[in-house]
Amino acid sequence: MMRWIEGVTKVFIKQEFYLWKLTYDLVVSQGFQVLNMSTERGEVWLEKEHEWQTHVIRISHKQVNWKNELKRELEKAYRQLTQNKKLFRGGKVQFHVLYVSEYPPVEEWQSVKEGLSTKKLPIHLYYMDDEQKSNEQKRLYRAFKLEEPLIDHGVEEAEMEALIPYLKHQLVKEQQEQRKKVMSLFDYGKPRMTFFLLAVNILIFLYIEWVGDSTSVDTLIDYGAKFNPAIMEGEWWRIVTSMFLHIGILHLFMNMFALYYLGTAVEKLYGTWRFTLIYVFAGLFGGVASFMLNPHVAAGASGAIFGLFGALLFFGVQHKQLFFRTMGWNLITIVLINILFGLLVPQVDNGAHIGGMAGGFIATAMVRLPKQKNTSKQLVAVLIYVLTICTMAFLGTSGVLNTEEALTKVEETKELNDTEAYEEAIEKTTQALPEAGRYEAPLLFNRSFAYLQTGDIEAARKDLLRVIELSPDTAEAHYNLALIYRQEGEDEKAVEYAEQAKNINPDQEDFGKLYEELLQ
Repeated sequence: MMRWIEGVTKVFIKQEFYLWKLTYDLVVSQGFQVLNMSTERGEVWLEKEHEWQTHVIRISHKQVNWKNELKRELEKAYRQLTQNKKLFRGGKVQFHVLYVSEYPPVEEWQSVKEGLSTKKLPIHLYYMDDEQKSNEQKRLYRAFKLEEPLIDHGVEEAEMEALIPYLKHQLVKEQQEQRKKVMSLFDYGKPRMTFFLLAVNILIFLYIEWVGDSTSVDTLIDYGAKFNPAIMEGEWWRIVTSMFLHIGILHLFMNMFALYYLGTAVEKLYGTWRFTLIYVFAGLFGGVASFMLNPHVAAGASGAIFGLFGALLFFGVQHKQLFFRTMGWNLITIVLINILFGLLVPQVDNGAHIGGMAGGFIATAMVRLPKQKNTSKQLVAVLIYVLTICTMAFLGTSGVLNTEEALTKVEETKELNDTEAYEEAIEKTTQALPEAGRYEAPLLFNRSFAYLQTGDIEAARKDLLRVIELSPDTAEAHYNLALIYRQEGEDEKAVEYAEQAKNINPDQEDFGKLYEELLQ
């Protein structure tokens, strides 16, 4: 009786030693993460990302004698896994079930997983009895393209028994270290630069409102908004300054709200200096993309803020499992909503948004996550960034992708009028009119204003009449014609056009005042 008990004990120790030795190698040497571990029951759940899929391994020490018993065990393990919905947030999961035992089941057992394994959750069964341990171990390691460990089966039982508590202790310690490491990822830095940027943007906005109007195109251009004609003349600094200007209080609030939440998250992940470089490089990339694609005057921190989305997406590439179990799908949903919103609303600068996100991703690849230096990949990222931003600058300057060049001319000639360069405004407008398209009316209006200032009343009248023909609701054109006809003594026509201006825009006091004066 004593010999039988001793024999059973030796077999138990042998199987336990193999389980914990195999687990130790998978965790410590092969980088598997411990999901759950019961040192008393001899059961371990591990996880590893391999070839963009999540692999979960359940290892247990259990003697299963019959096929039906093995099937019930598999069904139980299957239910345990499917109840943990966090594991499925990263996409497809592969389930590997390992049984460590002295003998195989009495019946044929290889087909027992049929009916459980699905496309969404393929199940791989390994039954590691004494005869098949070596073959099953090779099959497991081959599935992950890992170098197979050497597990010495010739160790004396007494030594095995002494080593088992040590292996368990080391695995518990490793599990705690893994958890600590995960937590430290989200608390690497303090959001100092985020709060500094919030303060800078708000102070600049308040200053612009104090000296002018943040919704005025002229004010925005004066203080450094992205203005394509000026950039083409060498004012590239506008790509930087436009990152700190905002068009109205709502624009400021939305961007600062996004900066607060995204900036805090990204700066905690990457640290202050990495965050700063990502923010600046993303903003520059988005600004140049906007210059390449968007002819409108533009301003705002949106490109840099979308770069923070790019930084979080880069984190997702590096830590796929963790990404999808924390922020993953929520972040992707927000990005898609923002892109869809940008496509549906014409005023949104999609070039800056999408360009900023791409720039943020590339910039993050340049600096990488803390303690993850990879010089060759970082140099490749730098090269991609420089080549791409130079290409976008060239395309923007040449106007290849900016199909609304006439709009740029509208803004340019308006600025020339504001700076009293009337002759140049007339010249540039005349050059742009043959290819003006839908911008013919605003170009003609700008030229009519320049003609009025230079004293060419007849030319101004001709342009204004054409403006009204193209765009009857242009109140300013009616108003200017009323002024011309009053000056020439044609009061009836003056009253007619003044009334039209007043009806189109009753909120403009000057229109109503002119109409009342003409009626007296």
